[in-house]
Amino acid sequence: MDTSEKPAKRVHKPAEQRQQEIIAAAVRAFADRGYQVTDMQSIAELAGVGKGTLYRHFPNKEELFKSALTHQLDILRERMMQARDSYSNPLCRLYAMMHAYLDYFDTHPDTVELFIQERAEFGRDITPLYFQRMHDNKSDWLFVFEDIKNAYPVREFLSTEEMSSLCGELLHGAVYLSMASVPKRTSLARLEHVFSFYLHGIMHVQNPLNFVEQFEGCSKHSISQQTKELENN
Repeated sequence: MDTSEKPAKRVHKPAEQRQQEIIAAAVRAFADRGYQVTDMQSIAELAGVGKGTLYRHFPNKEELFKSALTHQLDILRERMMQARDSYSNPLCRLYAMMHAYLDYFDTHPDTVELFIQERAEFGRDITPLYFQRMHDNKSDWLFVFEDIKNAYPVREFLSTEEMSSLCGELLHGAVYLSMASVPKRTSLARLEHVFSFYLHGIMHVQNPLNFVEQFEGCSKHSISQQTKELENN
């Protein structure tokens, strides 16, 4: 009787599921080891696939890296849109979107590592995927700033595009600042300051935060709780 162990058969999975598993492995590998050190073989092993299978999905390491980063940015976009659609009041929407953005980077620190590697490996001659995607998808949230401008005492010299850009720059900076701060603070811990700073900057009233508290179910605490529930679904 032959008692020798037979090699385990590779489980057949739908192509889309296999591709998602490869991307997840690539995100971990690139974030942990860096772009230069990581090779396709190590990603294949981490994903539990053969090297040939990996190359059928992704022809080279650069394409896989870009797909991994795009996947992470897709998650960020989905989180922000879920938060946006949870409220009708534009200031509530803005706070919820800020919450979703900062919380995303706290729970997906690998994404920032990919940002840094993209800049280091592919140079300054390209537009980083993050900024390209934000530009391409600006219609997802530009109308929120338009609604704020129409409903509240926003400074007249600010355009909707400028309002959106300023908000994005504040949030992006808060994420990087959180990585470098000593003692370390989460990005989400900066939310109240960022939100308050932004509203005081764009409006010409003494305390614009009062506008938020006027709406039932739109307190900063309730938004934080609801955004967490969305992220857990």
